[in-house]
Amino acid sequence: MPAGDVDAVASLDGARRSLVLLGALLYPLSDERAALDDTDAEAYLNAIAARMQGVCGQSRAVLEHSLKTLAQDGDQKRRRRRRSSQSAPELPDSVQTDVDRIFAECEVGDALHWVYQANSRDRAGMPLEELVPFAARIAAAAVRLAALAADRLDAASEESAGVATGGGESDRQRAAAVTSATGRTARRIAQVLDEWDMRATSPTAMIGCPPPPGSTADGEPPQPDGSEDQRRSLGVTAALGAGSGSAAAGPRSALRGARTKPVWSSGGAVQRD
Repeated sequence: MPAGDVDAVASLDGARRSLVLLGALLYPLSDERAALDDTDAEAYLNAIAARMQGVCGQSRAVLEHSLKTLAQDGDQKRRRRRRSSQSAPELPDSVQTDVDRIFAECEVGDALHWVYQANSRDRAGMPLEELVPFAARIAAAAVRLAALAADRLDAASEESAGVATGGGESDRQRAAAVTSATGRTARRIAQVLDEWDMRATSPTAMIGCPPPPGSTADGEPPQPDGSEDQRRSLGVTAALGAGSGSAAAGPRSALRGARTKPVWSSGGAVQRD
């Protein structure tokens, strides 16, 4: 396997690890449940905001690692060495087109600036009504970009398998394992993201969480915002080609029920209480 492919596998594995952490943040954490038990609305909303900040942070890491993977092209190495560590890697034209399309479809056209130029705390004071939809869209873009990187690396590894290159069978097996695991994790996260209702009238309803203690309006059924162009689902599952998009169009209860089943955590699958 060429050295560039080995570097790409390492970058993609970084994306996979960040995806696992991202997946854990799509579910309510213990501080949110504690605030609900204490009927502390302020603490509850602050805990959700902190979790959404975490979603943004892990999405950023996934995007960075995925872009590094996509930049692992023989023609790009020389130019990549000259770039600043704070600038986006140069990508082959065909890849750049796919990346731009993903960002546009996820409505995060400025994602590259946000990843490489914006301060990591630039959204710390963002109202929850703005933070939640941004976190959802940037997570969708991250998942789709990671899947794209995995697909392209898998194809590149297959092409190099029959060519006399450095490395050996162990490198190819590792590449296959990493690309497969990244794709599986991306598809699982896509299903959860597609359960988030982008047309909901409140940030907690958007991500399928209970309303703040003492709130009644937040518990009302989600209503359209009046725009026919507003999508309810992010459509990540369909975009990944993982099926007909049933997770986006089907009953919400099926996947919401699955939220009590084993989910991701930094240490692996855990049973959420």
